[in-house]
Amino acid sequence: MNADSSPAGASGGLPILRVLCCALSVTASEVCLKKAADGMPNLMSASSWLEIQTLGSGWVLAGILCYILSFVFWLRVLQVLPLNIAFNLVNIEHIFVPLASYFFLGEMISPIRAAGIGIVLLGVLVIAEPYCRLEERA
Repeated sequence: MNADSSPAGASGGLPILRVLCCALSVTASEVCLKKAADGMPNLMSASSWLEIQTLGSGWVLAGILCYILSFVFWLRVLQVLPLNIAFNLVNIEHIFVPLASYFFLGEMISPIRAAGIGIVLLGVLVIAEPYCRLEERA
């Protein structure tokens, strides 16, 4: 890490909080886009494969806005964390998306998928733990 990328960041704020905001923004965008897709007509018919009017729906616009927000948070994360740590930490979205799908879309989480979510969580914690120790010393 160079002098400008101290654990707390030169501009203040916790990088882990930025990572969470990035992952939550991606999660929100995925849920919004799924809601939009559920409201779309069958895209397999020849006359509706471009459904341009659907792109202007509130859910699509909300999804795009959340993606833009996640992009802004991601740039802020990259200002203060090395890419190899940031990229692995943002994988927490692989936990948030299934949970949001369960709570907001009524999708089921099978036991094997729940185990996979647990493994992803364990991996994120293993990656984050040394960095958090470094952050405490700073």
